[in-house]
Amino acid sequence: MSGSTRQHRVEHGLTAALQIAGRAVDRFSMPERMARYSVPGVAVAVVDDGEVAWAAGYGQVMAGGSAVQADTLFQAASISKAVAAVAVLALVERGVVGLDDDVNRHLRSWRLPDSPFTADQPVTLRHLLSHTAGTTVPGFPGYPAGAALPSVVEVLSGTGGANTPAVESFAVPGTVGQYSGGGTTIVQQLICDVTGRDFGELMQDLVLRPFGMLDSAYERSIAPHRAGRAAHAHDPSGVALDGGHHDYPELQAAGLWTTATDLARWVIGVQQVLRGERTGPISQATAMLMITPVPPGGFGLGPELAGAGPLRRFLHSGRNEGFCSHVDGLVELPTGAAILTNGDGGTTLCGEFRRAVAAEYGWGEIGAPPIELADVDPGVLGSYTGRYVGPFDRPLKLDFADGELFSPAPYGRRRMLPLSDTTFLDEETGATLRVEQHDGRVNRIAVLVDGFELMAFTPTEESP
Repeated sequence: MSGSTRQHRVEHGLTAALQIAGRAVDRFSMPERMARYSVPGVAVAVVDDGEVAWAAGYGQVMAGGSAVQADTLFQAASISKAVAAVAVLALVERGVVGLDDDVNRHLRSWRLPDSPFTADQPVTLRHLLSHTAGTTVPGFPGYPAGAALPSVVEVLSGTGGANTPAVESFAVPGTVGQYSGGGTTIVQQLICDVTGRDFGELMQDLVLRPFGMLDSAYERSIAPHRAGRAAHAHDPSGVALDGGHHDYPELQAAGLWTTATDLARWVIGVQQVLRGERTGPISQATAMLMITPVPPGGFGLGPELAGAGPLRRFLHSGRNEGFCSHVDGLVELPTGAAILTNGDGGTTLCGEFRRAVAAEYGWGEIGAPPIELADVDPGVLGSYTGRYVGPFDRPLKLDFADGELFSPAPYGRRRMLPLSDTTFLDEETGATLRVEQHDGRVNRIAVLVDGFELMAFTPTEESP
């Protein structure tokens, strides 16, 4: 079967995250969904039989701008964490630092503050890489392009113009699984402290060049000679950000500029190490450790993990201001994919593309099975309407009309499908919304993905 035929089927086989039992499955083309979610540009690459089977660009780097190519540069956002984990584990293999050492043994420029939570169990690299450290600060909003950037120490301390609070402990390490970009930034500072080297240079030497990712770089601000090849970030309505993007001093957490093809090369490189087909930059045993779940969360040492048996996958999603992305690689099959988008609506689009690739290349079912909706009293649904605010003042609005609870979107309603009186599925992202109440009033809406709490929203003063 020709690659072009398979590519065509993927490009025209995008499906929504959720399907309702008894209803036919609708399939859409990439341009249709880009228009729906106000995403100006997309780049993708698909791995099959251990190589990049095809790669493509769609749309523009910005509205009215040049066409996106497979080698257009995007911010990979949190995918940066998974790629950098290979370099961190290479340092572990070399004995520079231990996976289970107290991180304060090695931190020199900054120390994780002492806490009752860490009195008996210190925070380790194993905890930080797997998001089980019990550290705060889930993510970072970045800084407008051209703005003065705080140092990593200032970010960790919440000082010197940092726009996020200090990174601290909130739970005993190893007892919770909670996503922490702050914890990842501790790792960034630690490996710079123990090696005395620039973080971007370390990444070039330990993961990017070894895997042939020659278009990729960890950069606080994108280099001028690369900026002309970069996509511009866009808000949920498709409006370009001033300056084209935000900058991120939190390089390991969010600072990788890359291409879809280079991310596919990362997938291929990890898969080759796992199969014992190459040596370096880490050993097969260390690569297997990287994709082994660390309880109680859903991550290994860097990547998130999903699937079972021969269909196990290592993966990571990403969202920076105006950029959304995703990368997947199967553990036992030489297949995978990467998608990079330059719009805040890209998260949903990434999921729809991944389902199309999974269906075509035999990854197994990565969407939820058809769901049976609960019959919820309209009065209960109406009581959830209002405005809510989440991390970095991210808004959420819930409305109720025509018997449906939904969040208004530029393209219409994004329905919240009821599984019970207090549990809903976002019809487009597949995320679970769990409504938590106190004295009959909503005090929190938790958003969960694969059972893992990603963020939470609280009512604003405008809410009932």
